[in-house]
Amino acid sequence: LSSPLTNFNSSLSDIFNALGIANSVSNIRRFNYIAKVVEILFKEKLSELSGNAQRSLFQIIDRMIDIVLKTGDNISLMQRLVTQFHNSIHSAYPFYYYIGSAALWRQHIDMLTRMKETIKQIQLNIIKQTEDNSKLTLNCLPIEMQREIIRKLDNGTDIINIGMINSNLYRVTQELLIWKQLCIYHFGDETQNNNNDNSLIEEKFLDLIKRQQKDIDMDNIDWKNVYFKLKKRYNLREVYAEMIHQCQLCKNLFWQDFHHSCPYETLTPLSKPVTPRKLVNMLI
Repeated sequence: LSSPLTNFNSSLSDIFNALGIANSVSNIRRFNYIAKVVEILFKEKLSELSGNAQRSLFQIIDRMIDIVLKTGDNISLMQRLVTQFHNSIHSAYPFYYYIGSAALWRQHIDMLTRMKETIKQIQLNIIKQTEDNSKLTLNCLPIEMQREIIRKLDNGTDIINIGMINSNLYRVTQELLIWKQLCIYHFGDETQNNNNDNSLIEEKFLDLIKRQQKDIDMDNIDWKNVYFKLKKRYNLREVYAEMIHQCQLCKNLFWQDFHHSCPYETLTPLSKPVTPRKLVNMLI
């Protein structure tokens, strides 16, 4: 984008084209960021989107499904996105004013239904391949390796789902240290990224817990329960491998790994990351 964000009058579809959103879904580092932008748009801004913008959303989601079909990654994410999009479009009935017409509404529903069926078929194919494949599975690994893999997960729901596979994995997912680390990761002080003093981080975090639950036994904390309580109150931290940035001098938007040539060459360019929600608020 060549104009300051506060001045340009480009449409949402034009901005998406300029940033290469549809093509960027093939970049695994950008996939989750784009998925979050799309989710916010159709869940909260659907009634404010033009026909071209809605068409762009469908193109992006269709492209994302193609990537999932090729890689087998992010299946659950896409299933959730398409289902939520389907529900958002379906809830417009019988008010078609922001969809366009009854015929277009039915076309959207049919397209999303086909997308849901495609994702379902991808899941079935992967299950069949897994059953026919004699390769090493998670359950075959030593308990120490299972624990390390589970500790890499950043979502409590995913940890619970893994624990439902069998009793051994269930016992691993019930270890309080895993949930404690997850709590600190999502709800601890932001200084943890630049501070190696774990005791200081934990002290600040325990103060946060005390404020939320005064009668808590600090010597016997149910970190799993604490995680879900804090998640409900504060939501999870948003972490993306790559984000869109905005130059603070010329206000251009660009992907983080893109070399931005700021027109103000005499000054040192400074950019700040733009969260998915902030990006949507800028554009709508």
